[in-house]
Amino acid sequence: MRGAFITAIGTDCGKTHVSAAILRHLRSAGRPALALKPVMSGYSPDQLETSDAGRLLLAMGRTVDAATVGEICWRSFVEPLAPNVAARRAGVALAYADMLSFLRERMARHTGPVLVEGAGGVMSPLTDTHTNIDLAQDLGLPVVLLASSYLGAVSHTLTAVDVLTRRHLKPVMIVVTEPSVDASPAALFIDELRRWTAIPLYAAPFAPGIDDSRGYGEEITTALFG
Repeated sequence: MRGAFITAIGTDCGKTHVSAAILRHLRSAGRPALALKPVMSGYSPDQLETSDAGRLLLAMGRTVDAATVGEICWRSFVEPLAPNVAARRAGVALAYADMLSFLRERMARHTGPVLVEGAGGVMSPLTDTHTNIDLAQDLGLPVVLLASSYLGAVSHTLTAVDVLTRRHLKPVMIVVTEPSVDASPAALFIDELRRWTAIPLYAAPFAPGIDDSRGYGEEITTALFG
């Protein structure tokens, strides 16, 4: 597999946590991967290492500063809003074609695996004209769908799978995360999802460290890239 597009059923499902775990395992195996975060919002310029792009850079073994963030992140905004809304409030125009060119150019230069991490959920807008699902389709990458357990999550997960499948983007796996210490156990949600889908399911249990994967990174990475 050349790479993967990491998306989710909604926000706060741990896309960056899972992406970083995959990156760290690939790097430890001598297969350095490139991570790209097309748009990012809700970050502090003085705390770049804790931003989504910063954590991806650290997982790749790279330094974190404004220049390196700009190498993997096309546009970033301080306000914690949907990227297209944050862009409008900042007076910035987001041209989808330019975003696509940014990503394709960097993907073409990298010879190893590539992870592209979306923003928000499957149908969350990236610009005023295109959503994550549009980007996944245009990049042609296999989709990894993240979900977490909460009331209504089964419906949200099956809805995401349905819309992805209709666009010929059926997920290659669903990763069920535990984003907080009081989150419902991933195993319980996986048992329920097995009643409704044959897509391979993996658990990403809660880990207190910001980039502590508790071993699941190896399992997911092996399933994705062998």
